[in-house]
Amino acid sequence: MSKLNKNYIINFFVFVLLLFQAVIYYYNVNPSSQIINNKSMTVENFSSIVLGNSGLTKIGSEKLNKVNENNIYLQGKSYLENDDYKIYGYDITINLNEDISYSKKSVKIINSMGTLDAKGFKNKDSEGKIFFEGEVIFRSHD
Repeated sequence: MSKLNKNYIINFFVFVLLLFQAVIYYYNVNPSSQIINNKSMTVENFSSIVLGNSGLTKIGSEKLNKVNENNIYLQGKSYLENDDYKIYGYDITINLNEDISYSKKSVKIINSMGTLDAKGFKNKDSEGKIFFEGEVIFRSHD
């Protein structure tokens, strides 16, 4: 084989490798927006303050999952606290658009009048109402 053919083969091989590297670089630089949008956000041992219609509300949980732009799921032991009440429970879902929080699991609510235990709750913060599910036990502070 002549030197010219050897140089041509080596140059062609180097060109193919550089082209392959450019293709890999292009696909790594342009991430798929679909993958980024479907990525869920999870935070463990979460605690924060949220501004709602009833004022500042402190929320916290063992694990926070962002379901979408409008819904947050407080997984495990969770709480909601503000000046009017304190809600301690499990697996609380919060709809930020409608100012509604709810849980189908047992909860303990403490306010200025006493302590209430229920099997679940739905808090309509915009209306200032809390609805309870299942058996409800209220104990007055008096």
